[in-house]
Amino acid sequence: MRLALPLAFVLTTSLPVWAEISAPQGHVLLTLGGAVTETNLPARGENDGGLLGFLEVQHNGATGFDAPMLDGLKQVEITITYGPEGNQRDITFSGPHLSEVMIMAGAEGKTAKPMAMDGYQSEIPWDSITAHQPIVATHADGIPMGIGGYGPTMIVFPPTDDTDLAQEQAGQQVWALAYIGVE
Repeated sequence: MRLALPLAFVLTTSLPVWAEISAPQGHVLLTLGGAVTETNLPARGENDGGLLGFLEVQHNGATGFDAPMLDGLKQVEITITYGPEGNQRDITFSGPHLSEVMIMAGAEGKTAKPMAMDGYQSEIPWDSITAHQPIVATHADGIPMGIGGYGPTMIVFPPTDDTDLAQEQAGQQVWALAYIGVE
């Protein structure tokens, strides 16, 4: 008995305390699945339906973010010229840094593979995420982005004068974003 008490004390005091991400209370706007360690959504199988079923997304658990969860993070504004060719205008997008969203999901250091609702997918390595600080935009000109526009979320990079980098980031600036695969 004398040995059991100190062993139990050592086991309970030497283990790290992990903070769990709370479950979304509203509609999930963005899901991160794959190599995430913080999950608040159950696994998805091959025939689970819905938008993620249409996109053929499967995972063993994921991190889901609703509007209050994303809005509760530090908000950053980025103004860029955006829109269909011939009808572009300056738009101020706002939302949290992609790096912060990934850190909350336990995906620090990983590659993000944002996927649009139509299945378009891009890839953003962690070093690019930290170097260029794109945001997960939830608002355009102060208004929540809805489905049918650029929403529900969108990856937005700050403007750059580097032509090659701007072209690379244009392909990574996924709009109508609902899912980010993490590798």
